[in-house]
Amino acid sequence: MDQTASEASVGNSGLRFGIAVGLIVAGYVALALIPVVINSGMTVGAKATVSGLLALSPMLTKIAAVAVMGRRGFKILKALVFRFLGRFQPPETVGRERYSFGLILFVLSIVFGSLLPYFPGFLVDWKSNETFWSLVNDVLLMISLYVLGGEFWNKLAALFSYDAKVSLPDG
Repeated sequence: MDQTASEASVGNSGLRFGIAVGLIVAGYVALALIPVVINSGMTVGAKATVSGLLALSPMLTKIAAVAVMGRRGFKILKALVFRFLGRFQPPETVGRERYSFGLILFVLSIVFGSLLPYFPGFLVDWKSNETFWSLVNDVLLMISLYVLGGEFWNKLAALFSYDAKVSLPDG
């Protein structure tokens, strides 16, 4: 009897895990429905309400998913996600050339994102497609942070620590 109960528990937890993953995916898919709601014939109040609920759906479905899958399923999902994301982790240390290239990308993305809106048409026609150029700038910034490596992340984290001290090499 114990054997059958444990087999049913394993099968049930697999089903619960699948439902929970489906909930998480559905929460993010719901975000894609916001433009459909905005362009619909609903009243402004209804559009705002439905769009707000759809914007909250990823958070709400994650909470529901954790409740459905339980502690054991959540630990499994967390391990799978961190194992997958661990492959994309930047290396801790990088060479001088890679660091210099990453620093150039980092500074360019900050300058590009900060100054270009004030000078439309200088390098690119910013006003013709602001969303595209904003995404280009964001991707450039993320690539630069990856290229700079893990030690740069520690330097960035030190910016937000009052007690952090700078130690420059002599020479």
